[in-house]
Amino acid sequence: MTTHFMIRVQTARDADELSRQERKVSEFVLSAPEEAMRLSLARLAEAVGVSEPTVLRFCRKLGCANLQEFRIKMASAEAIGLPATHAEIAPGSSMADIAARVLDFSVSNLDNLRRQIDTDALQRIVDLLIGARSIHFWGNGASGIVARDAQQKFPLFGIPCLAETDSHQILINASTLSARDVVVVFSNTGRNSTMMPSVVAARANGASVVVVTSNSGSPLARAASLACCVPTLDNTDIYTPTISRIAALCVVDMLAIAVAQTRDSLACRKIKTMKETIVNVFRDDSSSPHGNE
Repeated sequence: MTTHFMIRVQTARDADELSRQERKVSEFVLSAPEEAMRLSLARLAEAVGVSEPTVLRFCRKLGCANLQEFRIKMASAEAIGLPATHAEIAPGSSMADIAARVLDFSVSNLDNLRRQIDTDALQRIVDLLIGARSIHFWGNGASGIVARDAQQKFPLFGIPCLAETDSHQILINASTLSARDVVVVFSNTGRNSTMMPSVVAARANGASVVVVTSNSGSPLARAASLACCVPTLDNTDIYTPTISRIAALCVVDMLAIAVAQTRDSLACRKIKTMKETIVNVFRDDSSSPHGNE
C-alpha cells in the first residue's frame, strides 16, 4: 500500500534518516503542514532556520527531486485527508477547540491506519498465535496498557497468556521461553532500549517475537521475528498522546477476532457461555453493594 506522505516524513525523522538540520525541516513540516506547503524555498528555509540547500536535501531524502515535487506530494496528502497534529492546539485554546482537535486527530489517524495497515503481516501474526503454546505480551509505560488489554482477551481462546510491563520481569520472562512460545511486544517508537535485551534473549531461546510499532525501521522491529507497522502521527515531544494506544488496541482486536474465527464450534460455545456468565454475575443490580461500580 502507498504510504501517506506525512507518515513518510515522520518515519524519516524517527528512523534517523535525516541530519540534525534536515530533522528541523521535518519538525516544521509535521507541526505546520499547510504553511510548509505554501512557502517559497527561501521563506521555508528562513522559517525553519536552515539554509536553502538543507531544505532541498530534505526534499530529496523524501523522494522528491525539488521543492515543487514536495509541494505536490503534500497537496496529494491533503486531498486524501491530511492528519491533524496536536502541535496545532495553541496555548489558551477553548475546551471546544481542544475537543475538536483531539477528536479530529484521532479520526484522521485511524482512517490512515485503515488505509495503511499491512493485513498480510497481521495474518502471519495470527498464524503464529494459532500455533502458540503460550503467548506473552510485553509493553512499558503507555504500551503496557495495550499489553494488559491483550492479556485480557486472548485467554478466551484456550491459550495460556501473560502480560508483563516491568522491564526486570520482562527479562525474567524472556529467559524462561522456548520454541512455540510467542512474544508480542508493543512499542510505538520501536526504540525502547530497555526492551532490546529481552527480545534478544527470547529469540535466542527459540521463541518467536512480534513487534507492533509505528516505525518499521526501528531497532526493535529489525530485531523481531516479525514486525507489524501501525503508522500514527503522534507528537511524543509534547506529551504521551492517546492515538498510538488506540491504534494498537484496534490491532489487538483485529488479531483477537481473527484467532477466534479459527476456533471450532465447541470453543465458540464455551466463549459464549463464559460471556453470559459474566453478564449474569456482574450486571447492574441496585440491591448489590457493588451494583453501581
